[in-house]
Amino acid sequence: MGRQLASSSVVFKALASFLGAERGRTMQVSKQTRWVGVDVSKATFDVAFAPPGTRKGLHHQFPRSRDGCLACLDWVNNQIPGEEWATFVMEATGAYSRELALWLKALDPGCRVSIAQPVQVHYFAKFLGRSNKTDARDAMLLAEFGEQRRPGLFRPMSPAYVQLRALTRERSALVKASVSLGNRNETLSESTQAQAIRERMLAYHQKAVAELEEAIADLLATTPQLKQDYKRLQTVPGVGPVVASTLMGELGDLRDFPHPKALTAFVGVVPAVHDSGSSVHEPAHMTKHGSSRVRQVLYLAAMAAVRGKNPLATSYQHLLEEGKPPMVALGAVMRKTLVLCRAILVADEDFDPNHLRSQPS
Repeated sequence: MGRQLASSSVVFKALASFLGAERGRTMQVSKQTRWVGVDVSKATFDVAFAPPGTRKGLHHQFPRSRDGCLACLDWVNNQIPGEEWATFVMEATGAYSRELALWLKALDPGCRVSIAQPVQVHYFAKFLGRSNKTDARDAMLLAEFGEQRRPGLFRPMSPAYVQLRALTRERSALVKASVSLGNRNETLSESTQAQAIRERMLAYHQKAVAELEEAIADLLATTPQLKQDYKRLQTVPGVGPVVASTLMGELGDLRDFPHPKALTAFVGVVPAVHDSGSSVHEPAHMTKHGSSRVRQVLYLAAMAAVRGKNPLATSYQHLLEEGKPPMVALGAVMRKTLVLCRAILVADEDFDPNHLRSQPS
């Protein structure tokens, strides 16, 4: 039990240093902060918090729009005393939460917003023993989560990173669709018309993928910092154009992560141990928190790296010789690859094998 709790504590602390769907940093707040929970849905968002000196929370629902955000800011400011300031905390719900956070900050540049990882809010609710679930209760739970856990502030990605993320995600979706169509195209069809339509769709998808790759190249070429980072990341063994652009699009500037452990925990490539007493000895496995897209490209990078002659391949072979299962060893290579990518950007230099020895994994 002790090892399991220690492992969970390390992961939680590392995640707490980098919360948000985008990027955040652990913030130092005074007792004047009033945490306001926000439960976001497609059409509306619920806001709730507990006023000072009361046990009953206040709740209000607003339309998820700029006008709704403006009404929300007015309502919250009218409820909170002048010596306090509001900090909004919401779960990461993809585009819905990001758009809401950007609206709030655009309407009030001094507005404080935090976007928390859903897995942390989930376990926080289990810790409190909460079983009922409504939009109002979820908003109040988020307010309590903010008060007790103090998650990091939301820091929007720069427009270039946001555009790169949109392009790489669309490319990934079209590539998957093309592979599916290609596999179906290899099977015989009883209808020549259906076969012709399938071939036209495949050709269209392949053309769209090429256009997206051209758009990605143009974006990188016209943004000096992205262009430099893109080329530098590809000096790491196994990291190619798709892996480099996906890492940059999904994670933004890797330098913003304060520590390698914060980065690996955010992506979900840290090991989780379940070991208790004399009867529970489960194999270590990845936590798999964070972006699955990043883990997918890291897997591809690790597979490419271990087939070559480089320090990552050597590390992989050593782990196999120590008796580690191949997938466990491959997971370690994924983690080392990610740490190396951050290390070379922080050091502002291309890959050096010495980084593998000096950087923690």
